[in-house]
Amino acid sequence: MTNDTLSSEHGTGPLPTKGAATHVPCAPDDVLPRLIEAEARLNGLSANLPGFIFQRSMTPDGVIAYPWISDSVTVLLGFSASAMEVNAKGCLHVIHWADRDTHMEEVLRSAKALDTCRDEFRAITASGEVRWLRGASRPRRLADGTVIWDGVIVDVSEGRRAELRLDMLMDHADDSIVVLDAMGRIDTVNVAAEHLFGRAAAEMIGQPFAILLPAELRHDDLLDAPESSARSLVGGGPRELTGLRKDGTTFDLELSTSEVRLEGQRLFVGIGRDITRRRQTETALRETEQRLRAIAANMPGMVFQRVLRPDGTLEFAYVSEGCRTIMGIGPQELMADSDRFLAMLPPTERRDFLAALGRSARTMEPFDEEMSVPGPDGRRRWLRGQSRPTLRAEGVVVWDGVMLDVTERKTAEQRLSFLAFHDPLTRLPNRVAFLERFAFAAEGARSRATLLAVVSMGIDRLGMINATMGHAIGDQVLMAAADLVRAAIGAADVMARASGDRFLLLLTGFEAKKDLQDALDRLHQSAQSTVSVDGQEFDISAAVGVSIFPRDGEDAETLIKNADAALQRAKAQGPATLQMFNKEMSTRAAKTLSLQNRLRRAIDHGELSAHYQPQVDLGSGEIIGMEALVRWNSPDLGMVSPADFIPVAEESGLIDGICEFMLDVCATQNKEWQKQGLMTIPVAVNVSGRQFQYARRLLSACERILSVTDLDSHWLELELTESSAMRDADNAIAVVNQLKEMGIGCSIDDFGTGYSSLSVLKRFPIQKLKIDRSFVMDITTDPNDAAIVDAIVAMAKALKLKVVAEGVENQEHLDFLRTLGCDQIQGYFFSRPLPAEAMGQMLSERRRMDLKPLTPNWMMATPS
Repeated sequence: MTNDTLSSEHGTGPLPTKGAATHVPCAPDDVLPRLIEAEARLNGLSANLPGFIFQRSMTPDGVIAYPWISDSVTVLLGFSASAMEVNAKGCLHVIHWADRDTHMEEVLRSAKALDTCRDEFRAITASGEVRWLRGASRPRRLADGTVIWDGVIVDVSEGRRAELRLDMLMDHADDSIVVLDAMGRIDTVNVAAEHLFGRAAAEMIGQPFAILLPAELRHDDLLDAPESSARSLVGGGPRELTGLRKDGTTFDLELSTSEVRLEGQRLFVGIGRDITRRRQTETALRETEQRLRAIAANMPGMVFQRVLRPDGTLEFAYVSEGCRTIMGIGPQELMADSDRFLAMLPPTERRDFLAALGRSARTMEPFDEEMSVPGPDGRRRWLRGQSRPTLRAEGVVVWDGVMLDVTERKTAEQRLSFLAFHDPLTRLPNRVAFLERFAFAAEGARSRATLLAVVSMGIDRLGMINATMGHAIGDQVLMAAADLVRAAIGAADVMARASGDRFLLLLTGFEAKKDLQDALDRLHQSAQSTVSVDGQEFDISAAVGVSIFPRDGEDAETLIKNADAALQRAKAQGPATLQMFNKEMSTRAAKTLSLQNRLRRAIDHGELSAHYQPQVDLGSGEIIGMEALVRWNSPDLGMVSPADFIPVAEESGLIDGICEFMLDVCATQNKEWQKQGLMTIPVAVNVSGRQFQYARRLLSACERILSVTDLDSHWLELELTESSAMRDADNAIAVVNQLKEMGIGCSIDDFGTGYSSLSVLKRFPIQKLKIDRSFVMDITTDPNDAAIVDAIVAMAKALKLKVVAEGVENQEHLDFLRTLGCDQIQGYFFSRPLPAEAMGQMLSERRRMDLKPLTPNWMMATPS
């Protein structure tokens, strides 16, 4: 995009540089510099607009993508080029939602007509800022029908703001503004000019300026240079003329006309006013001044004019009424005795203030000041001021400025400083502060050869209290527990909140292990108590893990890690357990970490694969679905059981990558089977509760994968375990609803192992319940399991849900489930989980289960 392009789109008139007051008439000598400044700014912007280059493609089937975007997009929008994704329609995610439809219509129009695409839209940056972008891209069609656009986008935000400022100046100025071209024709008028001359803008634009004057003043030399014509209106200040309205009436007109240059062309800007209304204007100005004074008086601070004379005398020439609020003295008092202001400052701040004021006077640089003064209530108030110096006659320096009361902001800054090192709930030190305190304590322990203990403490069952009583009660219980523990440690010891229900403690100054052990026992005992919160009593206890300096480590991070490992062992042994760190824990933690690292590489290096276990309809015997199961074949470890690596993936966050891998592989494979003409059945992918907690990523992945693979959404299903679904049921229901809107069905997996509430379950928009295999294994021998499965099937029927039984391994399982009316089964009796090739073979053979009629004897049999 060129400057010429910008000029043609925005007009050739100059733009204002700053927002002007909408109610105070602009002096003629003030408007022209503003317009010239705006013109210079617009020209500079046109020559140096930031932006980025891109390539857009559209395949013959309408899929739009952006194969390449220049790295400069990061400077403009804050997103890397690789992060510039598109939605299902091919629209960039950064485009403002209100502009997406218009933009896509233009792209499609350009593709059809093969002419230039005007890329104009608002974009949302990574920081949430709205930017105006404009550009153009030229399409070309490849041999295969693909349309390719090469284009450039530039940031025109400043230009748009300049246009808005110009519109504001033109349309809200009290004076009329008329812009003329080099031939004296009217190019632009504002609303005030329409009112002044009684003509609509359309009636004036394009007409000679002379139509606004009576016949006797319509001279050809009105716009000549002043030195060549005495009748010239250009330059020299305001001229008094007679104006002519559309209805033929005349009025006294004061007109100031200035010549400006825009891209080598002459323009004339005329600012006019009806002199007969001058007195009304003066009255309006006085009212405006009063309003400004009222605004100044009601600011959370004061407006002032400060004067420094050559002899060093400092005084206030003007102070607004706001000084009474923040300082407790009136404006007249402060102007009469400026020393009262200096007397309010503490000696150190007074010296700094005078030194900084002197520097501003010498350099003529703006003066930024911050100080505290006693307020009317005696409490110190923080003031922050900004003023700009002006050198007057005889060396007098005058600062006009504003001083605001920033006490609340200062308090907030102090609070932020506090929060940087403290927990906001318990007001205990946080992990950062703990690490700093440890460094000092460790140095002292080394010099005195004493022991330190790092304690990782977790309050038992706090999650249950939060879930049943609410987080407000849970927070109070947590603080009460913290108070008990804090009272049991020494003044030199440190207690910090690490996260959630976990605390870190640093116990110091022990010369013998027995003394340390006694202190740990007292600490542990103090955390086992009963606290009263909101009229209710709660029995609290804590699991404790301990590492000792220097035996278990010499730096804080190592000791905290080891204490956390001991805490995990303590929690595994049950509530109210204390566990000292030992090397075995370190070995176990290292093994888990090693497995985590291997799993991360497995995801990156393609060691994972999907196996598929078919699901059979018990009415027809046909395969009506399949569950995808992740498998890991490690080059070093061989086949790794999901029972070993899935918990590690959950804990480390790698489960997100595994789930997205499975979604991608399964959707792609299912689409491939459909292309081969095989049976068309849905594939179900397991997702974790973590992904439902952070559902935005899951939903985006589903949308992307369906778009890339072109798989119809109802051939993809998601399975969520019962315990995960009930952990935050409201959130899970909301996510399932969003998936349902996308056409993706959901089912509850491992049903019967969690704690479902029927009132919650009936709100889930799910399709299936899957009975956990642990109930199916002994269904024919254990009356309890049989009763549970029977109840689940009956409940599902009442809720109009399909029931799938997992782990069906023999004919007895199958027959019993059929008698209960179970809808579908999966398990080894029909097929083990199969790799993609074997599953494809099964689908091609249209294999089905041979369902023999049930005998009356079997139908009457029940497990005993």
